[in-house]
Amino acid sequence: MRQGEFLPDLYDRLSFAELTIPPLRKRREDIPALIEFFIRQLHREIPNLEPKQFTSSAIKELTAYHWPGNIRQLKNVIERLYISDEDGVIHASELPIEITSVDPIRGNFYERVKAYEKNLLLTALKDCQGNQRAAAQKLGMSYDQFRHYYKKYRLDEFMV
Repeated sequence: MRQGEFLPDLYDRLSFAELTIPPLRKRREDIPALIEFFIRQLHREIPNLEPKQFTSSAIKELTAYHWPGNIRQLKNVIERLYISDEDGVIHASELPIEITSVDPIRGNFYERVKAYEKNLLLTALKDCQGNQRAAAQKLGMSYDQFRHYYKKYRLDEFMV
């Protein structure tokens, strides 16, 4: 208005109605509907995309995340996952680590590797409904290798 690019009377007419929308982290119940909305939008923009679905564990992880980037961040994550997925099913283990990580991803190299390994194991377990053999197979490791890491990171504390 001060620069003369916006008329004061128009500003007055528009300013009567203010909408305050809480951040996404305060309305997590909207996340599944927003995911569906973004998928429909993607199919309108790119009609030849193969249909894909999110597993319930992936939806649960997405709903639990605090979304500091709000809806824009959710949209970007959904688009990246949907476009890059190859098998038609998006699992929790395919979500970005910042969303699924139990531990904060900070610290030195070794602390970050530990958090990443722990996250991979936990998301595979969630995808496989707690079945350790299936989780080991999903990660391409033997059951004994999986059990070693399971004990090392005390993952039984996280499986409720």
